[in-house]
Amino acid sequence: MHEEDEKRFLVTVIKDLLGLCEQKRGKDNKAIIASNIMYVVGQYPRFLRAHWKFLKTVVNKLFEFMHETHDGVQDMACDTFIKIAQKCRRHFVQVQVGEAVPFIEEILANMSSIIYDLQPQQVHTFCEAVGYMISAQADQAVQERLIDKYMLLPNQVWDDIIKQASKNVDILKDPDAVKQLGNILKTNVRACKALGHPYVTQLGRIYLDMLNVYKVMMLLPNQVWDDIIKQASKNVDILNVYKVMSENISAAIALNGEGVTKQPLIRSMRTVKKETLKLISGWVSRSTDPKMVLENFIPPLLDAVLLDYQRCTVPSAREPEVLSAMAMIVHRLEGFITCEIPKIFDAVFECTLSMINKDFEEFPEHRTNFFLLLHC
Repeated sequence: MHEEDEKRFLVTVIKDLLGLCEQKRGKDNKAIIASNIMYVVGQYPRFLRAHWKFLKTVVNKLFEFMHETHDGVQDMACDTFIKIAQKCRRHFVQVQVGEAVPFIEEILANMSSIIYDLQPQQVHTFCEAVGYMISAQADQAVQERLIDKYMLLPNQVWDDIIKQASKNVDILKDPDAVKQLGNILKTNVRACKALGHPYVTQLGRIYLDMLNVYKVMMLLPNQVWDDIIKQASKNVDILNVYKVMSENISAAIALNGEGVTKQPLIRSMRTVKKETLKLISGWVSRSTDPKMVLENFIPPLLDAVLLDYQRCTVPSAREPEVLSAMAMIVHRLEGFITCEIPKIFDAVFECTLSMINKDFEEFPEHRTNFFLLLHC
């Protein structure tokens, strides 16, 4: 459709819907019509890009709808927001006429109040949308600052749980804490999807390899060591969380049998493990520096994940995502990962083969992911 025709059509439809909204009575009717207006507007990003004030008004209205409890309205608001963010992302990181700062700054400053009434899955959608906006920022220093502000809320909750766990590791057996960790990791997965390689800023914060610190421990004066530990305490090692969850699951199975894997707490722990693997493989698939990935991220990942997979005595407790993550890493890093291939196959080949060679039905996810790895 020609741009002028599109403009006339859209203005006509919006006017008619606004008129209908004035005629109808009742909150439910008005909410439905308002949702229709937002849906229609979201289908015409070219019009939105050409009219900044209207675009900003629409987004602010979507934020209002995110507090509306009428069935379906919050989902509509989040779905429309992410659609607009994908199609108009650059407009949110640029200073528009009549504005003092890019609109993304305002969104990040008010993020906690915007998402206050949303359900976890809606928060994940919202965060992905904001991530698309930040991905459009070309200035790396500015982008890194935006990412820090963007991840501030989940990082605060993450740090609080880990701080408690450093005093009492049993906090990582608390159902609410484990569920929170799972949701935070899901938020990170969506952020990684939207940001792509620049997500490394956040990944580096939660991926700190404590083993590297311990390697130089004996070489350092006590004061320097204390400073390193103090700094390290501000960065949470995602692989340590993975290891603790694995140990908790294994201990529960040893004590209560395989049936315990169906209990809500154990399922939440497995969610933490699965989302960790999904996050890392998702970032590797979007990374643009395979050498940096291999040198800084792969060794601690293999040490943590492969040993856990190999030593797990209950086949059904082995995460099939380990195989898909290894397949993605091998596929993405190609020749860079060649030196690690024997280590990967030593850990996963025999134990996985013993799971799937008895019939053609058991462990379908392991079966599929195993052959994906072999294909790489």
